Amino acid sequence: MSCIEKKYIKHVLSLLILASCSSTSNNLKTTSNESFAKANNRDLQDIISYSTFDKNDLRLLQNIIDNQILSQSELQDLKLHKKNYQKILRKNKYQIELNPSQKYSKKLIELIYQFNLPINISWNESKSNIIPENLLQKKISGSCASLYDDSISSINKEISKIPGAILVIFSEEYASISKNIKSANSKIYTVKYDGDNFQEFTGEILGINLSTSRFKKISSLNPNLIMNFNPRSRSDIQQIVMLLKPQEFKAMIPALRYHGGSKFKYINFVSSLEDLNDPLQLLDYEDSHAPISIFLSRKIQNEETTSIENFLEYGVLGEWLLNQVFKQSGVQSATVNSPTGTIFYDSSTCNRREIDMEKISLDLFSA
Repeated sequence: MSCIEKKYIKHVLSLLILASCSSTSNNLKTTSNESFAKANNRDLQDIISYSTFDKNDLRLLQNIIDNQILSQSELQDLKLHKKNYQKILRKNKYQIELNPSQKYSKKLIELIYQFNLPINISWNESKSNIIPENLLQKKISGSCASLYDDSISSINKEISKIPGAILVIFSEEYASISKNIKSANSKIYTVKYDGDNFQEFTGEILGINLSTSRFKKISSLNPNLIMNFNPRSRSDIQQIVMLLKPQEFKAMIPALRYHGGSKFKYINFVSSLEDLNDPLQLLDYEDSHAPISIFLSRKIQNEETTSIENFLEYGVLGEWLLNQVFKQSGVQSATVNSPTGTIFYDSSTCNRREIDMEKISLDLFSA
């Protein structure tokens, strides 16, 4: 037996052991008093994220229903959440079949432990991998669109709020995606970034170089005349959308601000979040807008997340796993606060995602 085969078998066995343990609810539950304390430390936003399940959440939901002043729609939403939790907790066993070579098998097992539900995994080497390798770019089973596609939808919704021309800057790998940027009331200009000098590039596209050239021509007519000169950026653009590689955002935004200051509204694609190992790095994008979910915003405020890219990947995996739970428990509809956005689940169709465009400022880091 080769070394590679031994490593593979060892990997599969470890996954099988973990999976079998995940179905033993006694190993996952704390005592009644500890669970009740935990439930009371959880607020409504935690519960409607559907990221972990505890019978005491039902008591907390009922307490809110009985004692809080709620509108009719809020009351209906809470009753639906409680009904869904009852269905999910009532089921004795959930079954998922995966290929042992599935890229995200380990992360899925971690999520199963986090869900705190009796979920069993059966491994089937002949089963095709049902979860795409690129979780952010590709659509997962059950979803209407990928995170990338929904990010574009959020951008289109945001830019349509303000009339005035829009400049779209894109890298080669996002060339096809850039064609999906659309506005209901504004003209769109697109320009490809393929250089390595951000100052020169932004000076060119914002008309700074042209303004400087005009000044030089005028001043050459009378070299003895001293004139004050401040180059002006183009006035027809109101918003700038960036679809760039993660490492390009950190240099592009300062270069744009150097020439344009706060004259433009800067909007980032979700790729701006993919290379951030620490949420504080978001401050490099201060005063720009990015697709950040309510869930992620709360995590950042509470300093509960490190790598945002990993956080988003876990979010998409969690949405896939939750979709299996919803289907097997008979949940008909649900609104889920997910790390990637707000998910609207409907058993009769695909799951729709909405992502808020958050303005990045110091307020994002203060609870």
